[in-house]
Amino acid sequence: MTTSEAETYARALYESVVSMVVKQLRTATPKLEDVNPEEDDLNKRVRSASPTGTPPEVRNFLTMVINEGVFDRLPEIIEAFERYSGVREEVSLPAEIISAIPLSDEQQQHITDELQQRYEQSLRFRFTVDESLIGGLIIRVGDQVLDNSLRVRLNEVQRNMLAT
Repeated sequence: MTTSEAETYARALYESVVSMVVKQLRTATPKLEDVNPEEDDLNKRVRSASPTGTPPEVRNFLTMVINEGVFDRLPEIIEAFERYSGVREEVSLPAEIISAIPLSDEQQQHITDELQQRYEQSLRFRFTVDESLIGGLIIRVGDQVLDNSLRVRLNEVQRNMLAT
């Protein structure tokens, strides 16, 4: 094995470990928001908030952050850790596609491909049906909404006719 190959494997292992730690911290954080170090059994609370398999080093880190009174800064600390390590956890955006009728697998795949290409990041797709749309689609990706439903287009025609 060449040095370059060894470094490739080492980097893959490093990124895997860092990603795992970040996920464990992000999973435990919301479960510990109401923790009171003076009243709670801190070790027990951290253990129960942490996902199965969380190493003691991560649990000890959470306990230390709580004891130091900087738990509210944990999201910033996690982001700094990601920057420091050079490994960013890929965050996927929710993508909801609402249609008047169920879409075929081909139609869903076409929409999925188009949106993946447009947004250039990981998307979590959910296809739903709303018969009140009459036709067309409503596409929500993150906080963006594209309403190209027939209902909206008919409302626009009606407004234009009333305006003249």
